[in-house]
Amino acid sequence: MSRKKILFFGAGVLGSLYAARVQEAGHEVALVARGARYRDIETHGVVLQDFGTGERTTTRVPVFEGMPTDAYYDACVVLVRKEQLGSALTELAKNPHIPTFVVMTNTAEDPEAIAAVLGRDRLVLGHANAGGEREGHVVHYMISQEITLGELDGGPSERLQSLAEVFRSAGFPVVFSEDIVAWKKYHVALAVPFSYALYEEGTCNYALAASRAGMKRCIGGLREAYRVLKDLGYPVEPPQLRWIMWMPDFLLIPLFRRVLNTKIADIGMARHARNAREEMESLAREFSALKAESTVATPVLDDLIGSADHPRMEAGNA
Repeated sequence: MSRKKILFFGAGVLGSLYAARVQEAGHEVALVARGARYRDIETHGVVLQDFGTGERTTTRVPVFEGMPTDAYYDACVVLVRKEQLGSALTELAKNPHIPTFVVMTNTAEDPEAIAAVLGRDRLVLGHANAGGEREGHVVHYMISQEITLGELDGGPSERLQSLAEVFRSAGFPVVFSEDIVAWKKYHVALAVPFSYALYEEGTCNYALAASRAGMKRCIGGLREAYRVLKDLGYPVEPPQLRWIMWMPDFLLIPLFRRVLNTKIADIGMARHARNAREEMESLAREFSALKAESTVATPVLDDLIGSADHPRMEAGNA
């Protein structure tokens, strides 16, 4: 495998984890960070601690406080929250020399707005495979699934294979999606009901698992969200998630309870929902825009998002 030059834009849990591991795999890596996080990396390097084993590593990664505008990279991997993406795109557009931007941001919107800034031919969408949180300069992380990558036209490409080789060389499994736009929308359709059901239970995955009423509301909102996307013509992606629509509650609730009663759910779901409230509200607004285009009624999902047990969305956005 040839050595690649990769820029990671965003130095939260995911950007830090991928930058450190990809550099350790022998690639040339740089990281864009801001403010206190930039100073942390300058001072301490990228410090990672595995949630499961407690193993801690330190990797010195070149770090910029702003987008390098004149340097060439084989790819730039964008790892920012949705509410940060607009300002990030302004920065990313300053470098015309990068042929590929891999945007891993959660989104329910179509990619046209991103493509209009970066160029459709330069855009790949993806989804990360880890979660965690930062404590000071230490990044606590857990790897829970595969990285998903896809071209906008759904086809295979040499650059997808090349990107996959980079991540796989660093120990991250990768799969490809034939409809990455639908994949991202269905992920939001899953994330929003779960996050808002978690908020009703104090953002505690174990409390949600113990609440039958909470689980029924969560599953009801999830199924409504899936119906919205199917009504709009988006195929379920990945296809194996189709069972959510037909499996009865007496089977689905125990299944989701088992998932929620795990450390992965604590780290990858509850802590992210707790630390990324603004992002979840942004995604709920995006999904509301999709609902407005659909003929599907969503009373359970609407009630979850508008619950008095957590901050309400502004009128017209819920």
